[in-house]
Amino acid sequence: MNSLTTKKPILIRAGQSDLSGVYAKPSSAPRALIVSLHGVSNSAAIFDNTIPGEAGFLDTAAALGYAVLALDRPGYGASQQIAEDLSTFDGQIALLRLALTAAWEQYGADEAGIVLLGQSFGGLIVLGLAASQPDVPLLGVSTHGTALRWLPGALQRFQSLLANAPFVELPFDENARSLGPANSWVHEARERLKQSQAPLPMAELREVLRFPEHLRQISADVRVPVQMTLGEHDTVWESSASALDELSQLFPQAPFVDVRRQRFVVHQPGAHLAARAFYLRELAFVEECRVHNSMIAPEPLP
Repeated sequence: MNSLTTKKPILIRAGQSDLSGVYAKPSSAPRALIVSLHGVSNSAAIFDNTIPGEAGFLDTAAALGYAVLALDRPGYGASQQIAEDLSTFDGQIALLRLALTAAWEQYGADEAGIVLLGQSFGGLIVLGLAASQPDVPLLGVSTHGTALRWLPGALQRFQSLLANAPFVELPFDENARSLGPANSWVHEARERLKQSQAPLPMAELREVLRFPEHLRQISADVRVPVQMTLGEHDTVWESSASALDELSQLFPQAPFVDVRRQRFVVHQPGAHLAARAFYLRELAFVEECRVHNSMIAPEPLP
């Protein structure tokens, strides 16, 4: 973080629950508000992970003029002890709709609107939020590590974690091969990724097993621009040309859809030397959403 940006922990009230997170913003009026949601067994800290000497996503975005609100999803952080039904797919959508309204009221002044960003299951949730037509000026939605086709063995790994317990610890994969090509990732950043891990609510795990089904059910109702990114070496989802093409056909009402493969990275790009390239492409999409909105909105951009 530089002297021209600020970053602080926050709480957002959503119904009867508080959602924790981190808010970063530039010193000038933000160009847009990015609301970021993490994947399974993680936390909002995933968006603040850094390669030593490099800026993480929060600081990169704030330095380039965007405000970012990275939230702990229901069942994580301050809301870890939330009722089980609020950790389901539908429960999270309902609660996060309230959180988006509160976030816009608290942090959205003088901004063009909100772009939703989600990683893995968080990507499925942001698409669900977009499909639900939230009561905020939504500009677009971007996901990474969110797809349709399980790689062999990936679904079975999640199925093996089912148990009669409220939470499960998702093992951190220590296999260097699962982190991507040699010399593409940084050991110190990998250790920070491990520190951002959190217990996975069992109610959410059951929803993860229905991931492709949920995605197919909601995608036709998304009416804002969509970007979907898969790592070239993703260990959960297939990222072949045909898999990407199938994803691009899911959103008939979206004004435009970009589905792309990020070179060199796996499911979570934060520990990779290509992380900054990924962050800048995310922010380029946010800027395109601003321009698109200016072309259809009655008022000019702030």
